[in-house]
Amino acid sequence: MKKTILSALVLGAMLSPAVNAGAPNTDLNLMPYPHSVELRDGKVEIDGDFKVFIKGYQSERVAFTAKRLLKRLERQTGVPMLNPYVDSEAKATLVIDIDQAPKTAVQTVEADESYTLTAKNGKIVLASERPYGAIRGIETLLQLVETDSTGYFVPEVTIEDTPRFPWRGVSYDTSRHFVEIDVIKRQLDAMASAKMNIFHWHIWDDQAIRIQLDSYPKLWQMTSDGDYYTKDEIRGVVEYARNLGIRVIPEISLPGHASAVAHAYPELMSGGEGQSYPHQREWGVFVPLMDPTNPELYTFLGKVFDEVVELFPDEYFHIGGDEPNYAQWTDSEEIQAYIKEKGLDGNHGLQSYLNSRVEKMLDERGKKMIGWDEIWHKDLPTSIVIQSWRGHDSIGRAAKEGYQGILSTGYYLDQPQPTSYHYRNDPMPTGITVDDKLHAGETFATYEWQKPRTKGGPRKGLITIIEDTDGNFRAFTDYNGKSREEVYILEYVPGKVFRGHFDNFMSYTEFNLAFDGGELAGNSYQLIGNVRWPTTGKLIAGTEIDDSVIPEPNGGYPADLTEEEQKLILGGEITAWAENYDSMTVENRLWPRSYAIAERFWSPVELTDEDSMYKRMAAIDNWSEISLGLQHHNKAMMMYKRLANGQDVQPLVALAEYTEPAQYYARNWEKWIQTPNHGDLYNQYERLNRFVDALPVESHAVYDMVKLVNQYAEGDSEALEALKGHYETVLQAAQQAKPILAANVASVDSVVIAEKTIEVAEIGLTIIAKLEQNQSVSEKERSEYLVKLNDAAKIYDEAIVAIVKPTEMLVVQSNSGK
Repeated sequence: MKKTILSALVLGAMLSPAVNAGAPNTDLNLMPYPHSVELRDGKVEIDGDFKVFIKGYQSERVAFTAKRLLKRLERQTGVPMLNPYVDSEAKATLVIDIDQAPKTAVQTVEADESYTLTAKNGKIVLASERPYGAIRGIETLLQLVETDSTGYFVPEVTIEDTPRFPWRGVSYDTSRHFVEIDVIKRQLDAMASAKMNIFHWHIWDDQAIRIQLDSYPKLWQMTSDGDYYTKDEIRGVVEYARNLGIRVIPEISLPGHASAVAHAYPELMSGGEGQSYPHQREWGVFVPLMDPTNPELYTFLGKVFDEVVELFPDEYFHIGGDEPNYAQWTDSEEIQAYIKEKGLDGNHGLQSYLNSRVEKMLDERGKKMIGWDEIWHKDLPTSIVIQSWRGHDSIGRAAKEGYQGILSTGYYLDQPQPTSYHYRNDPMPTGITVDDKLHAGETFATYEWQKPRTKGGPRKGLITIIEDTDGNFRAFTDYNGKSREEVYILEYVPGKVFRGHFDNFMSYTEFNLAFDGGELAGNSYQLIGNVRWPTTGKLIAGTEIDDSVIPEPNGGYPADLTEEEQKLILGGEITAWAENYDSMTVENRLWPRSYAIAERFWSPVELTDEDSMYKRMAAIDNWSEISLGLQHHNKAMMMYKRLANGQDVQPLVALAEYTEPAQYYARNWEKWIQTPNHGDLYNQYERLNRFVDALPVESHAVYDMVKLVNQYAEGDSEALEALKGHYETVLQAAQQAKPILAANVASVDSVVIAEKTIEVAEIGLTIIAKLEQNQSVSEKERSEYLVKLNDAAKIYDEAIVAIVKPTEMLVVQSNSGK
């Protein structure tokens, strides 16, 4: 029987389809990696005699940049930098040479952020055309600092660097859960270290409005529970960000996500006479929708805009616009009559009518409008910017119509996801990457598949596998109205088994399908992130079916942009929605993963090596704690100590290294179904103190275990000993952690995580013992192990026993005849 197996051992592994030819070297632990790096022998010493000379353009911000560099050097080295400024280039260790002032008083999307950095002959020169380049360059310099037994130094190097995309942003939701000012400023420090340049501040949503507004005080007084940002605090954040070369853009959501407005000023909604609305505490999409036919709405918006514009000098203003629930408009006879009278194309046309008026109001105040996908409409000018949460389809098709866009899909850091998934996600649409046409002599099979979701209806789609005349295979999927996507084949035995993966618009997805005649067998599943979802389906088309053809794509093809259209893609924006994070846990979601995404925004497109990314990210993770004072590890440790309740915390820490949160939206859905009345815990009252809340997003220890299994499969017998060490470590940790978890009401539900980890670790050690003694694993044993592993792969207290993946790979390897 014909068969293709790229590697039976990549089961669950996340392979990158990208080609690394022409990629820059990554010899240094820098992130994002510069565009050109020439490394030489030699070094420039960093000691207490370090001196700085500022040459060319000078300003308070330039002085702030130099002072910031010196303070960070002291943090990194512990060496006092006394009297660090000198009056000549000849006396300086570091020369900051800025050619001229910024083109505009307020930073714009066109700002020049390029720089060069040269270290040689005992001197470092950081040169840039504008101050923004110097701000970016000091972060590279700080990442270059190394130490050995003789002292601190930077290597002799020449770097030429400029960003790939001008828009490199982060959208932080501080509405659903309040985030303190000091935490926000720390994130700004970290953003600057990653060369990010936009803070999109989401301060207005259903659950709370967190901005002080004098014209409509009930907005924040009635919805924020006293947790809001004063005007002076906002001014302080904007100025702090400005000194870091970061623009701050506010989001005032309309017409939906308006429950907080509805609670404070119900007369502005579309619900009719006598309407009133509670303070919304739940998560989701809700009924209240602003009434575009009400003149008072425009008075309200005008006064709000006036106050917000005064606080945020950036040229852009975000109006939200996403997820409108049109029910109130549909149910209103007056509003439907208004739509007919104005000749609008339904409810979406009415939203566009509102947005057109808002766009003019903002233009009068000197602002450009930006909003989520739903604002895109033929009636709006191409001067607006589309921020896409719907993916490359949306941003690509908008570019085809002449609209600028930024991508957030694939960068949702409120979702636990493998960093590799985010790293592969490029803001630029690429068009179809697989030949989906059937040529002479080729055969094909198309299966219809369906997988359930815990919240909402099932997802449905097709997968088609084509075999060419040389016996090679290619595959693609059509699902949920999205454009056709290539599936990268891991293993395929026609009529028996198919394993393959692709990155869908919101998650890493892996097909693990077994065939039973024309049906998908009962053990078929899809891996979404790290969560298994049972998958059913059947053969609907194929060469063996008479008059059968490959179905047309139900979502069309991905956009293939011209060179001019590509210029409309401004970049991307990390997005972090706050249903499941607060000030204690937000940094654990963002860092260090944001560095990998920042590299995708800044660095050359050819930089795709995931092993290099993980290696450098680990180094930068350590650096960020020292240089910036990031708190993601410290906050997690505080949570582990809280769970340990005076007992030894190390078993929890060790167990956490091999455990992952359930990825994608599985955690949200688990909260939804935890109670008989679904949704009782899907709200602001839900606790965020579980073991899972302290976990890092992905297990780097398990990433190493996967690599070790692959190395063993390739003949490296020493890898088995290293793998054994991992199992022994996690087994001991789980055994010791179990009574600790059981002794705290916040973690008693996590005891099962320890129990399942023990069970899986023991399977792994049993197989390793057999392999060490050249003993075979019987088919019966193998089947029993796989059944246990499948059970251990379930979600337990919102977490995943991550060692299931390498253990399952090991089970497969034990049967490979090695």
